[in-house]
Order: sequence, then C-alpha cells, then structure tokens
Amino acid sequence: MEFTVEEKTKTPSSFCTICTKSCKQELVLWVLTMSIHHKGAKVYIMCDTASKNEIDNLTPDVNERLNITWYVELDEYSDKTRKQMEDEKIWSDFQMKKAEVMSRALENEKDTLFLDSDIVILDEINDVNRDMDIGVSPQYIKDENVKEVGYYNGGMLWTKNKDVPKDWIEFTKTSRYFDQASIEDLVKKYSKFTFRDNYNLQTWRFVIGQEDGETIAGYMKPRNGKLYYKNKPLKCIHTHFNITAFQQINSLFLLKLQQAKLYKELSCIYRSINNKWIMTVPSQPQPGLWNHKNDSFRELSLLQKSSNKDVDVQLNKDSGHCWLVPNVILYDRPNKTWFNNEFHKAGLVMLGNMDNEVEGMELMKKGIKTSAWTFWPRRPYVVETMLDKEGILEWDKRDIESIFVGNFENKIQEKYRKTDDDWESVLDVYHCTEGKKHKFTQEEYLGMLRRSKYGLCLRGYGKKCHREVECMAWGTVPIITNEVCISSYINPPKEGVHYMRAHDREDMKRKIAGVRPERWKKMSDACVEWYKENVHSKGSWNTTIKQILYN
Repeated sequence: MEFTVEEKTKTPSSFCTICTKSCKQELVLWVLTMSIHHKGAKVYIMCDTASKNEIDNLTPDVNERLNITWYVELDEYSDKTRKQMEDEKIWSDFQMKKAEVMSRALENEKDTLFLDSDIVILDEINDVNRDMDIGVSPQYIKDENVKEVGYYNGGMLWTKNKDVPKDWIEFTKTSRYFDQASIEDLVKKYSKFTFRDNYNLQTWRFVIGQEDGETIAGYMKPRNGKLYYKNKPLKCIHTHFNITAFQQINSLFLLKLQQAKLYKELSCIYRSINNKWIMTVPSQPQPGLWNHKNDSFRELSLLQKSSNKDVDVQLNKDSGHCWLVPNVILYDRPNKTWFNNEFHKAGLVMLGNMDNEVEGMELMKKGIKTSAWTFWPRRPYVVETMLDKEGILEWDKRDIESIFVGNFENKIQEKYRKTDDDWESVLDVYHCTEGKKHKFTQEEYLGMLRRSKYGLCLRGYGKKCHREVECMAWGTVPIITNEVCISSYINPPKEGVHYMRAHDREDMKRKIAGVRPERWKKMSDACVEWYKENVHSKGSWNTTIKQILYN
C-alpha cells in the first residue's frame, strides 16, 4: 500500500498489544488512555479471557471510542508467572505473541504500533515516519545494561512492513535477551526511525539510565495543561503502578501528573490501581456549614456503586467535598457558599446545581477548570425504588393535569416561590408551605408527580431544583420558569422536546392548552429517556465519567 504525501508523518494507522490476567488492570489503563488521546483508533488486542472480561465490564464502554478487534488466544498463559514461563522455556514464545498480533493488524492496516499493556498514553502519538520500515524506542540505559538486555525496548515497536513480525520472531530465537535484543537485528535489516526520549519513559530509565533519576525527574515539567520532557510533550510512560519495587518512581509520576493537572489520565491510573473508580463522600456529621443529610447526590453515589460493577464509594474525613479520586471535585452544593481552597488542588470541578456559564466562568478566570454536570432527585433511592415497583403512567391514566408541591426554607427560596405570580390559579394541585416541615412524604409527593401530566418548576436554593429531574423521571413534562437553569447539564434538555417554558401563569395555561395527547406522549417518553441517561444511577455514572474523560 502506498502512502500519500499527507500520510507520510503522523499517527499510526493502528495500535496493538497483548495481555494476560496478571496485567488486566494495566490493560484497562491502556485502553482508557488510548480512548482519550486516539478517538476512533483501530486497536488489535491479543489476550486471555480474564482480560477481555475486564474490559467488557468497564465503564465507560471504550468500544464507543475505539474500534477494537479481539483475539482471545492466551488462556494457556493466564496462570503462569514470568519465572514459570522462563523455567518452562516458553517466555520467548509468549513474548512473540507481540509479533503475532502485529501480523494480524497488518493484514488489515497500513501500519501498526505495538505498545506494551503497561504503557500509559499522555498525549497523541504523532511522530511516526512512514518513509521508514520500522520505528524503535531506545531504552536510554547504561552500556553495561545494554549488553545484557538490549539497546531497544521491546514494549514499543512500529512497522508498516509485513515481514518485520516474522523476522522479529526468527531473530528472537537466537537473541541474547528475548524480544528486546532481537530488535537490534531488525534495525540492521530494515530502515528505521527512532522515537525520541519524550516517548516510552520507563521506570528502568530511572534505575539504570544514562542519567541519574534526579536529573531525569528535572526534565519533567508541567506547562499549558500538559507534561513536558526536555521541552517536548511527554507522550507516554511505561510502568507497573501496582508493583511496590517502582513505588518511588510511580509516586514521582503521580506528582508530576498532579502538577500538570492531568485529571483524565490520573483518574484512569487510579482506576487501574484500585480496580475500580473511587468516589469519596465526606463523613458525617460535620460541624455547621459542612453538615449534610447524605441525601441527593450522596445518596445517588451509593446507587451508582450498586448499579455499576466498577464503582466504589468511600468516606473521606479530610475534605468537605465529594471527589472522583484523585483530583476531580464532584460539587454537589447549591451555590458558591462552599467554595474553598480545595478547588485549587482539583484538575476539574464538576458543577451540579450551578450554571457553568456563570459560576463556572468565574472559577475558570481563577485558573480552575470546570464542567457542566447533571442534577438528581432529593431522594434518589426512593425514586428508583418506586420506578421499579410502579412504572410510568400513560396520558389517560393521569388524573392531575398540572402540579406544584414545594416549600420555602430560606430567603432565596422565598424570593422565587412566595411571589405575586398566582401560579395556584392555573394549577390543579398547588402546595407551597413555609418552613422545613414538608406537607407530604417523599412517597406521597412522588406519587402525585407520577399522576400528573405537567409539573411546574420554580427555582430553589440553587439555580436548579430537584423537581425538574423528578418530573422527568415519571415522564411528567416540566414547565420551566425563567429563573430555573435548564441549560447547564452535560446533555441539556431541549425546549419543546423535554420541557416547555412559561414566562407567567397565562403563558403556561396557553402552552398546556396547545398540546395534544400525541405530542405530550412524545415529550413524556423523551423525558424518561433523558432521565435514564443523565440521572438514573446507571446512566448518570456513565454520562459523568465520559464527560470527565472526553469533554
């Protein structure tokens, strides 16, 4: 296959790797960081059943971002350690599965880049020189160590030539050190380019490198939202984060990534280290301002744990905020009152009950990155339990046309709810009480929403209100008033599709009168689907983590 001029120097046409279950969490990290930096990439993975299952149970579904071809052919190696394989004289055979997966990729692609499954991608790989036959990665280690283990690293090899994998297998049969030293024979036979030292930064470069570890560490500097190595973007690091022998070096990597605020990659690394995504919630009770009833999002987080196999929730005694470990704040408070210095430690702040175009912009002017998020019912557990038990009602089963049930507990709520607008005059059911004592139980209130065709939404303490999403959970079409923020969601509901807007009571009356049952049905169904994707514990976690990784 011939390459065009535009294709001569750019990203690989495909990527490939191998993995068995001892490294399955590293494969999780590999595919996640690949999905961040190479959306749409063609990926070929040769692995065992356990590794494939791990990716199948991963959120988000990386198949939405990557075009993965699987070869589940390595079960015979699943339970064997490297020492066992060396003792059985099959370590080289196992390592040459690298060449086999490269051959498979080259059957379909113009070229392919093999990357060990313990490589973490930090930036787009875009320095391939297609004028050459192969691309190789020097280890940058001392001469005495080169004599032992080879000049090049066997964990990173690019080629466009279908003969290269065959020769790699053949040369490895007589290699002084398995798959690595044999690459020295490949460069003698084929034209090559060399990946620079900002690629494939291995732990061994610190241990037996040409330069001491402190000097190498000094080359790593955060700049403009990236991590640089010798003034070039650091493209990938190569380490086992779960191996204690590399703990000091891994701590350095994590520190540098924190300094660069690479929250996407850090979230993925900690997902790999912990075998799950970890959310932390402040332990309660806490004094004064920081006290919380553990309802709303904090209740939802426990449901997200139950609904998603790879999510865990832990208590945190050292912070007043909810976090996705290690450095994403899941801000679930209604306004700016709880903003504090912890925000400057975060790589990203997800804003729940706020407007990302207002409060978010204020934070971004201070150098704090923010994102729109979602919102949630006051009692998510009650909502999901009732939904499972009672289901959604059709138009003709709903005996309440329009409803508002709420109260005002503070001056802000009073401002927006105790008004002269006289909403009561155009609603079938209206209850707005003063104080913290609610007129109805959650079950009673939600039961009335379920029976209603439309639900009036008045602003609460924050710019959003639980009511909007509670309405949509039941397919009750929200009537949004001017002060309610409906736009600051990851997937904002659409006017005329999910809700109607009313400027006053007469406007509401006219708009409801103009809706026929068929249109209401479409809007109601759209509300339910929106709720499932954005608020329900299963969908909201998936939507949240995709926004964090891919926004």
